[in-house]
Amino acid sequence: MSLDYIYEHLDEVVDRSNNFIKEIDPKKTALLVLDMQKLIADKNGAAYVPSVAGAPAGDDTIVPCKRVIDACRKAGIRVFWSLWGLRGDGADAGIAKTKWPAFNCGTPESPASWGNRDAELVDELQPLDNEPQIYKHRFSTFYNTPFDDYLREYAADTLIIVGITTANCMISTARDGWDRNYKVIVVADSATSLPHSGKDQPMGTGQHWEALRNMQMNYADVLLSEEVVDMIEKASA
Repeated sequence: MSLDYIYEHLDEVVDRSNNFIKEIDPKKTALLVLDMQKLIADKNGAAYVPSVAGAPAGDDTIVPCKRVIDACRKAGIRVFWSLWGLRGDGADAGIAKTKWPAFNCGTPESPASWGNRDAELVDELQPLDNEPQIYKHRFSTFYNTPFDDYLREYAADTLIIVGITTANCMISTARDGWDRNYKVIVVADSATSLPHSGKDQPMGTGQHWEALRNMQMNYADVLLSEEVVDMIEKASA
């Protein structure tokens, strides 16, 4: 299974000695389920991520996400969902249409366009009626969305992030959360990222691992799903 490496070697490739979040208050904590869409997390998705250099495969991130979602729901932690996509008429495609020509961004047939299969959440993960869904056209869930308003309405000071992708939407959202003074936890086994372009990549290298190291050093605590669930259960007890 593609998660074996991260479970066995996370502390060898990510120095977590500066973790600062020792406990959480469920009443002041929110969970963001980040872009768990078929584009990357489904084996038939146009940008499906296989396991490279020990990073999780896209579909293997689903179970860790669900583990954290279930624990948060049980503890009364508010759950939010974000989905990334673009309009099919090109109105918000921006640089994506030239940076990623293979995706045909801004066209009706693009897998990144709203209304297409790959823009949907994976079948295994679906929001409850009282869990807001945030639709965004840029990487950060805070960018031009009401997400910060939602968190402040509920007096949240801690944000847990599960989902995809580590090097794009997760790190962008974590940094924006840090800039807004939230304590951020990112869940390492719930996320992955496209590998870098080099050949014969050694284990523990590539965008996923570099993003985790960057977030751990600067913006967030990197935890595994079981570690987060343990914190939630201790707080609930």
